[in-house]
Amino acid sequence: MDATNKVNSENGESSKEVPEIIQYVNSNDLKEVKNILVSGKAKIETQDENGMTPLHHASYKGQYEMCKLLIDFGADVNADSHDHGYSPLHFAALSGSTQTVQLLLSSGAKIYHTNTLKRTPAQMAGFVGNHVIVALINNYLPLSSIEYYTKPQGLETESKLPPHVSKPLYDLIMQTNLHPVYTAMIAEKNLDLLNNLDKCSKVLSLMCEKEAKRSENVNEKSKTNEEENEGERNSRNENLFFEPIIKKWLIGKASDGFQEHLEFYVRDAIKAFPYVEMPLFLQVVRNVHGKSGESWALDVLHGVINGPKGFDDGITCFTCGLENKNVKKCAKCKSVQYCNKTCQRLHWSSHKKVCAK
Repeated sequence: MDATNKVNSENGESSKEVPEIIQYVNSNDLKEVKNILVSGKAKIETQDENGMTPLHHASYKGQYEMCKLLIDFGADVNADSHDHGYSPLHFAALSGSTQTVQLLLSSGAKIYHTNTLKRTPAQMAGFVGNHVIVALINNYLPLSSIEYYTKPQGLETESKLPPHVSKPLYDLIMQTNLHPVYTAMIAEKNLDLLNNLDKCSKVLSLMCEKEAKRSENVNEKSKTNEEENEGERNSRNENLFFEPIIKKWLIGKASDGFQEHLEFYVRDAIKAFPYVEMPLFLQVVRNVHGKSGESWALDVLHGVINGPKGFDDGITCFTCGLENKNVKKCAKCKSVQYCNKTCQRLHWSSHKKVCAK
């Protein structure tokens, strides 16, 4: 294929000359792109007339394998040569490909980079309705950020976090379900976390303080929870470390179904947040001020951190808030639904008072 072949741009402009390597990228021809790079016929940072590199194009099309190939050959994941300052992550966020976004993030893409419109990749994803991408970007954290605390720093003789706790804590943080009940249930399942709660809490506080001091704070990351593993506990009567507080959170007013204790807990947690100048915190406060309703504050946190939902699909567990298409309704009243027997058991002490009615 001749490098001077002309193609019509996607926005309907007149025909333009496109570099050969970018033509092959657009046609997702991995073999030809690799041959060109190996032979040295084109540079990895070749640009078209708009300043877009091959990685820009591959990201825009959500081509995971192509992006991986280009990155392996040294493509700059933070290239900002585009006329309007879009990075590859901006384009990947617009594409809606979670796999491509994850690849760029793990390869060092900056989540705070803004284009000429002062928009981050997460904001662009939210603009086109890719809310899963918004959550993925805003909650992304490299494992190395946790592993840093598993080694003594400076004059320390002991690390702040045992090495074997780093991965469980990382998995806990990376999940987007912010429901307190769910957080407690995940921590309950991992003895490494359960036996090191104080150390984990200290590390999270240090990480939050470090994040608050970032000069480029636009889309702050948040502590989040790990997605629940499949399977249930063998016994329905086993004693859970967090069971008393979980049951207290799930107590509501029978008259209106409002989960009063959980709402107050979330609001108190928001008020206790120490970094009050964070843009994300200010947005939460503005949205939650003066409002009330079932876990309204928790809904605000979800919307601000993970992006708003276009509709409520009604498939969340009443106890832990986990989205699950396989939730089952209470066999008696059919008014509440749970993702497993453990969640149903935890809520029963409160639900049984209204179930018969």
